[in-house]
Amino acid sequence: MPASQLPAKSRRADTENIPNNTEAEQVPIQVMVPPSVRRQLAIMSAERGESLRTVVLRALGGIGIKIPASQLVDRRGRRPGKTNGTR
Repeated sequence: MPASQLPAKSRRADTENIPNNTEAEQVPIQVMVPPSVRRQLAIMSAERGESLRTVVLRALGGIGIKIPASQLVDRRGRRPGKTNGTR
């Protein structure tokens, strides 16, 4: 039976059995989205002054994925004296 036909409760991940990874451990994830979705994410990221990663992690948190607060910080390196959007 396809997951889309299962009851909502059955489709949810069993978060009790997911190991708690260390903060340093990261794994890549890649998804294909329509160009309009990518543009909206880029605009939201710029308006909020957050990385695309942070915007996506916040969205995942909004659907019930447990995201540690320590992961919702901008991890991009910045040079001293530079402000966002300038060269």
